Amino acid sequence: MVAVLPVFLVGGLAVQLEQDLGMTPSALGAAVAAFWAVSALLSAPAGFVAGGLGLRRGVPLAVGLGFVALAGIAFVTPHWAWLIVWLGVAGAANALIHPLSNGLIVDQVAVRNRAFSFGLKQAAIPTATLTAGLSVPVFALTVGWAWTFALAALLAAFLVPVLLRTLPRGAPVRHRSGKAAREPLPRRLKQFLFATAVASALGAGQANVVGAFTVSMAVQAGFDAAGAGLLLGAASVAGILARPLLGIAADRGIGGSMATVAMMMGAGSLGLLGMASGSTVAYAAGAVVAFGLGWGWNGLAHYVVSRTSHPFTVQATGITQSGTYIGGTLGPLLFGVVFSQFPPAVGWTLAAAAAAAGAAASLVAFRLEKGLREDAAAGG
Repeated sequence: MVAVLPVFLVGGLAVQLEQDLGMTPSALGAAVAAFWAVSALLSAPAGFVAGGLGLRRGVPLAVGLGFVALAGIAFVTPHWAWLIVWLGVAGAANALIHPLSNGLIVDQVAVRNRAFSFGLKQAAIPTATLTAGLSVPVFALTVGWAWTFALAALLAAFLVPVLLRTLPRGAPVRHRSGKAAREPLPRRLKQFLFATAVASALGAGQANVVGAFTVSMAVQAGFDAAGAGLLLGAASVAGILARPLLGIAADRGIGGSMATVAMMMGAGSLGLLGMASGSTVAYAAGAVVAFGLGWGWNGLAHYVVSRTSHPFTVQATGITQSGTYIGGTLGPLLFGVVFSQFPPAVGWTLAAAAAAAGAAASLVAFRLEKGLREDAAAGG
């Protein structure tokens, strides 16, 4: 949560940042894109760096980078361009934390509870957007946006000693890393990972547009600033609930595949069309669907990748997360320009098209996933 909180706080507090820093929708898109661009560039190498650092050094380092980003935004942001710097630092934290946390889950959590664990971990993202949404009426409109980031930095600082007391003393992310890191990935596994990365790129592209622009576009749709923040919070609750609940279902053999991911992205596409309709009621309902279903798939995707690619989980995470980060980079950057130049309905309709394309790519990944499962079954 600390790793992604900087970028979603920027999106949630966009109205206040626009007023104080002169930030336009294009500038917001550029700042958010910087976060995901750094995450994309560092994702693959972070998978190998994580294995060398281990949990007790790597996780506090990632949280420390998140602290630097939050404190930097709070105290050293005289112009919106500085947001690019600090969100770049947060992007490094985000790239590092995923292979560490995925390795921890694979090694420390029983197979029967892994999908739930991945869903719970990925619920950090809507929890961050919930925090961002609630911070608008509670903090941003009272003590100001800078102090909101300062309070979030205190949360990060508090976490470091807690993590040092609770993390396993071993280095689980190194599990078979020496052998697996030297072995080339099987060809069919690489095909599956590439298809999943494409689906993740399209899905993340539309999803991060939702995270970045829901509040600012809600104001244009007729909500006041406090109401827009509360809408972001309510939609985030749907995302928080969806991810672990999907994991519980997958652990019981219900829907734990890329086909489920495809259905969720398709539902998210319909939610985005509701946001494009121009009706405040449809906008609110569409936001809930877009967050809960259209953005609730990534914990399940992590689970499918880990189950399909074990013992190459750390390397596989780096590959598929690269797709997620590329989509997260290009989506806000391109849609920031769209929202600056065209009515909001155009942007949300294009986002719906991206979600539909992500659903199609997920179906391709599902076919490859089935082939890998059949090969594994035939091999014993």
